[in-house]
Amino acid sequence: MGPELRVLGLRLLAWLAVAWVLLLPTSAAPTTWLLGDERIDVWNHAWGFWYVAQSLASGRLPLWTELAGAPAGGALYFIDTPSAVAWAPVTLLAGPALAYNLSLLAKVALAGLSGQLLALALGAERRASWLAGLAMCTLPSLLCELDNGISEVCGLHWATLTLWALARQLSAPSWRHALALGLFLGLTGVASFYFGLGIGLLVAPALAVQLLRTGLREPARLRALLPQGVSAAALSIGLVLPVWLAFRSTLVAPDSLIQRPAGMTRSMLEHNAVDPRVYVAPGDFQSVDLAGIYGEPFVHTAYLRWSLLLLAGLALWRRRALRGWVGLVGLSLVLGMGSLLWWDGAFVEVGGRNLSLPFGWLLDLLPEVAITHPLRLSLGAQILVCGLAGVGLSEVLARLPRGATAVALLAGLLVAGEGLFASAARWPISRSPAAIPESYAALEGTEGPVFDLPAEVGTTMITSRYFWYQTSHGHPIPYVPDVRAGGIRDFKARRALMRADVNRASEVPQVPTGDPLEHLVASYAGLVVHGPLEEQAGLEGAYTEALGTAFGEPSVETGGVRVWRMDRQSLPERAPRGSGPRRGPRGRGP
Repeated sequence: MGPELRVLGLRLLAWLAVAWVLLLPTSAAPTTWLLGDERIDVWNHAWGFWYVAQSLASGRLPLWTELAGAPAGGALYFIDTPSAVAWAPVTLLAGPALAYNLSLLAKVALAGLSGQLLALALGAERRASWLAGLAMCTLPSLLCELDNGISEVCGLHWATLTLWALARQLSAPSWRHALALGLFLGLTGVASFYFGLGIGLLVAPALAVQLLRTGLREPARLRALLPQGVSAAALSIGLVLPVWLAFRSTLVAPDSLIQRPAGMTRSMLEHNAVDPRVYVAPGDFQSVDLAGIYGEPFVHTAYLRWSLLLLAGLALWRRRALRGWVGLVGLSLVLGMGSLLWWDGAFVEVGGRNLSLPFGWLLDLLPEVAITHPLRLSLGAQILVCGLAGVGLSEVLARLPRGATAVALLAGLLVAGEGLFASAARWPISRSPAAIPESYAALEGTEGPVFDLPAEVGTTMITSRYFWYQTSHGHPIPYVPDVRAGGIRDFKARRALMRADVNRASEVPQVPTGDPLEHLVASYAGLVVHGPLEEQAGLEGAYTEALGTAFGEPSVETGGVRVWRMDRQSLPERAPRGSGPRRGPRGRGP
């Protein structure tokens, strides 16, 4: 191992230690807990690691599954497939909880390492480069997405390495740097289409300006630079295109499990609108109060931190060669504001029309691109501010005759503290229990789908844990990944167990009777009622009573989780199969 690789390895070990501390207490028990808030996306993303590993182990591409949307199944591309593929051996050997948590631990550590490398490429000295890495590990947007359980947008390192390669290509153009740029940009797009687009829209103008300046000053060199830029673009597109086409094929498939109804883009842009103050407002500032308006506990931010902005400003003031990066920072921030300007809870209007922003003009050229999370496009600015802050700290340390190391440590504590405690991010990161209810053991030896109830608890995603439970029992379930009553693909089973009610937003349980009851018995391995969730949903034991009326006592009950096996031998003769309509429990059903 050469000295450079040895130094790189030691740095990575250091950043793994930092990441382990940041992700406590989950990192201390990675098979017991899942990193992320149980009310949000963690269940779907952790399940995806298992789904991908199971598909690969069976010799299939993870583009279609019978595990969701029962009885028919459907096309599905797990949005963090690259990470799931990379960690598939761990999933198969030690389980998806460990694989999921280790993947996030690695992403945080690699964010630190790549941020440090970027700062060095921009001209930071060694001690100051650690500040940039620590700033990346404690990036408020990263902390929020860790808590949200959205694993694919926690992989910041490919985007950071792309900007690192861009800095090297701009300062010392070469085929090596150009190919590294194309490779990392392609991997950025493979890991996250949002990040690939956002960073690509920064790389393209940066290279274009370099070519223009070179053409005006040294026309002879243009013949060398142009093929390098074209090759970088071709390499990145070659990496992203197959993955994008695979992803798109699952969206347009007739049996797609992910539906994008007409008008979704506009409604989601309002849901995920970006107030520019989110870049500079400390504390709990949110562009849209998702919890208050929609009842969703998501937290999103792109807070840049004033400690970093001051250091980055110092770097730009002292080093003229870095000022060109200001344009890319500004472009990234504007792109992150989306198609229309949002301010104080509404889109800004001028002359009775919404004020359009540059990204809206781009969407006019790309009408099929549904960008519903524009804030993610500001990632380039967030990364560059971290790297430039490392250069700014270098300027400070260079003017200190003594105590430079202490000042560097103090600056690191200030930057990390602002990210952890002065931003909208929650820290320590929330955790969700990885334990599987013991009651599912009653389904051993059965075949067919499993129907978990209730379908939803308010507007949270807490019932998406049914996908996580599937990693243990292995039976198909009738839900699509975002578990809701409206996401049940077996409409006959849904009609058997719940009815629509104009006076109630969520499902209304009822006693299954007649043909719908026979469908449940013939099609399902078991019905599972999660008592604690039933109470949280305000159903007051309605499902438990309804199924008790139809099928008698549950086959097993452990910890409030009740399982009714649907095989004929397990059902009592008094089950009212084919009987006429009757009132549901406590007047809830017909």
